[in-house]
Amino acid sequence: MRADKEEGYSVEIKYSTCPNCKKVVAYLVEGEESGNGVNEEEEFTQTLIYPNNSKVENSEDIPKLFVEDYEEALKVLSASPKASAALSRRLLQNILREKYNINERSLAQEIQKFITLDGIPTHLTDAVDAIRNVGNFAAHPTKDKNTGEIVTVENGEAEWLIEVIEALFDFTFIQPIKLERRRKELNIKLEKVGKPELKKKK
Repeated sequence: MRADKEEGYSVEIKYSTCPNCKKVVAYLVEGEESGNGVNEEEEFTQTLIYPNNSKVENSEDIPKLFVEDYEEALKVLSASPKASAALSRRLLQNILREKYNINERSLAQEIQKFITLDGIPTHLTDAVDAIRNVGNFAAHPTKDKNTGEIVTVENGEAEWLIEVIEALFDFTFIQPIKLERRRKELNIKLEKVGKPELKKKK
């Protein structure tokens, strides 16, 4: 869908599918006209317009402190990508420090240590590692060492941070609790038929 704002300027609504929830996501894209819509090789802006959602699924399985920062980052995404990215960077750092015991001098160093941990799937390490490139930490050290600072963000940076946080939530909190619930349910069934319960891996 496309609507011209003025000569040489274009406004579009683009649709995609969220890689996590598989639902439709819509963005308002504004920038220079390329002859066939917005020229994405030049500077342009992208704003999430649907869904206007400020809740994460299975939030009861995630510590309240993390959920509150996530929901705030999502809530302000359309109005201020800068503020949203600052909240997400701070949240990412808090998760790495609180749940993975990683505490370094900068977020980039903490990300580097996270991606070398055993047991983390490659799709997640790749996603977390990409934050350094998407956010261009080398050119913007404030993002790296003062994660909560509101500074200029690159196109798509705030949205990417949200997606990475959601992937971390799923791996760190939601899936382990789901597996534990299923283990307990299976143990109940095993007990009923007189078989030994499943043992937890140490």
